[in-house]
Amino acid sequence: MSKIPLRMCIVCREMKPKTELLKIVKSANGAIAPDKSGKMPGRGAYICTSGGCAARLEKTKALERAFKCAVHKDIKEIIMKELI
Repeated sequence: MSKIPLRMCIVCREMKPKTELLKIVKSANGAIAPDKSGKMPGRGAYICTSGGCAARLEKTKALERAFKCAVHKDIKEIIMKELI
């Protein structure tokens, strides 16, 4: 039996299987983008694909906390489209 990797959602702070979460990556050059494959290099943050966490993403400023920088509104819109 293989081990299922768990990751924490940056919004609800729950541990879930990696396959149930969307990875968001900040690359070395500072670009932030969603990563469907889960293989991109860089600092990663995970968010649940459920509607509740997607709706609370903006209000909680979880992306800003995770990456310790300002996140442009356009990038947040791209991430929201991936989640919904």
